[in-house]
Amino acid sequence: MSDLLDEDLEFRVGTLQLSTDNANADSRRDNASESNKNKNQLNANSSVLSGADSLSSSTTSFADARTEGTVNSRAANEEPERTVYPRYDMPFNRENIKDFFTFRKGVVENAIQDCITALLFPEDGEYLGSWLLTEITLWDNEKERIVLLTSRLVMTIKYDFIAMKQLDFKKTYLDDLDTIVIGELVYPPSSLVPRINGIATGVTTVVKDCVIDRLCGRPSGNNGEAKLFDTKYFEPRERNLRGVRLMWNKGEPLSLRTAWNPFSQDVPFITFASHPIYWHKEGSVEARSMYDMETFAQKLQRAIESMPSSACCIHHSPIVIQSYLGVTSMLHNKTSLGFFKVRGKFSF
Repeated sequence: MSDLLDEDLEFRVGTLQLSTDNANADSRRDNASESNKNKNQLNANSSVLSGADSLSSSTTSFADARTEGTVNSRAANEEPERTVYPRYDMPFNRENIKDFFTFRKGVVENAIQDCITALLFPEDGEYLGSWLLTEITLWDNEKERIVLLTSRLVMTIKYDFIAMKQLDFKKTYLDDLDTIVIGELVYPPSSLVPRINGIATGVTTVVKDCVIDRLCGRPSGNNGEAKLFDTKYFEPRERNLRGVRLMWNKGEPLSLRTAWNPFSQDVPFITFASHPIYWHKEGSVEARSMYDMETFAQKLQRAIESMPSSACCIHHSPIVIQSYLGVTSMLHNKTSLGFFKVRGKFSF
């Protein structure tokens, strides 16, 4: 009789424990589904902010390029050497970069120190760092800007590096930020900008290597002539540049008045990329970090994470530049009108 009672108790205890485990598993599944729902809702809002919901071919091109680079690196010893094409993702060249006033020794350091002394106050928070970066406007225009970071704000400064004086500045408080996106700068799939950039790059390459070299008497063989007219030079050119976007529009899309006004000052986001000098400046990595967007993004992320009251979300995804034709921005960026440099007999 006692044996039967013991077996019955063991069976009932096992049944109770099994049912308890099932209940716990169900509760875990419910919590997981609820958290996934919240994450999906947050990602949906962030896609509206960054424009990631309008991506297709522009983002896949970067993935294809990375995959192709990995395959080529693995098969480097097996395949013969391929034709090396110009790096169209590196802004300017060594000769042109020397025309920038900011390339001169001590100019950037003195300008930053001047801005810190004149514009930063104790109520702005603890000073965390300073950079010379490229601001990319809503209309895809590149502009040279000094950026100061404190524990409370990001200050964007327009500075005249010829007269060495501050022209304008804007403060963006970290408490107002709701989203930060770090990733590649891409265009919408319906944009004509990559195609126009490819045609412009191809024409420039042919004119430089074919016409100018012949006028200068540089020798060129038949193989060189074949390379000049390779269709590779005329293929669509993406941005091939990383950036960081700071946003404070709470997921709301831009109004038509703001989106179609090139002089609007109410754009609720700022986009930064590395300054062109970053690719040409000699020295250590630490010396070049002043022009590096990645260093700025890392310190900005730490500043956000150290603020317990901040509700800002940080995403690593492509940043869409809503430019569809881009003729004026291409002329503006190719001639570097947003940078202070020597232009022949003039400097502006």
